[in-house]
Amino acid sequence: MTEFAPFYAQVFGIGLLWVTVHCFGMCGPIMASITAATGVHQSPDPTTRLWRAFKGVIAYQSGRGLVYMALGASAGLAGSAARGLIRDLTQTAGLVVAAVILAIGLIKLFSLRPPRALAGLRSRWSKRSARFTSKVLRILRHNGPRSGAAAMVLFGLALGFLPCMLMFWVLGIAATTQSAFHGAALMLLLVAMTTPVLVLAACGSSLPGIFRRLRSDRVIGGAMVLSGVWLMLIAFAANGWIDHVHIPFEFRDEPLVIMLW
Repeated sequence: MTEFAPFYAQVFGIGLLWVTVHCFGMCGPIMASITAATGVHQSPDPTTRLWRAFKGVIAYQSGRGLVYMALGASAGLAGSAARGLIRDLTQTAGLVVAAVILAIGLIKLFSLRPPRALAGLRSRWSKRSARFTSKVLRILRHNGPRSGAAAMVLFGLALGFLPCMLMFWVLGIAATTQSAFHGAALMLLLVAMTTPVLVLAACGSSLPGIFRRLRSDRVIGGAMVLSGVWLMLIAFAANGWIDHVHIPFEFRDEPLVIMLW
């Protein structure tokens, strides 16, 4: 297990900050619309609304977790089948992903006008994602249960395939583990990390104003810049350009390590 600790530390360390602001701004509106459509906010009692939102998100995450675990296990198996190729690809892909995240973060943080090609790509991506989400929700609501845990599980299963940069990043780490078990476990960790944020988003108007402000482009941009720099350091270390930095510690007399980069 010790040899896999850096993978978990990487997902948890960087992903925790990224999830907090990025997922709230990107997936939060989707989660809010789903819970509203399934009747979560119909009760006048705030406590009841919060409890329904919590149960709805847990059901949704259960379905999404099954999809993510299957994808993570597949990525781990693919990494095991093509070890040398996956290692070379991840070293290059890490630099590319870090550069893209850093560029988008700077654009958001300083309210810059993105290049026309990037703006067009982002617009097309957003429109396609919105169309895909709307189509899936209409089909499920027409043919499946309209409310309750079963409906939320189905939504989670279907929207688990929705493209997400954060998902692709963790899938890349899952591939480098070269293990189906740890690939699935890393994706399950991602689902667990996104759960509190989606619960907050699902509560809608019951949220304090500070959480609603997390969707600010400046907050998201700052987090993405930090994530991009951190990923860049990891990519540099993976390519041998700088030294790895890690924190060794012991847990129940077992030596472990947290890899910073």
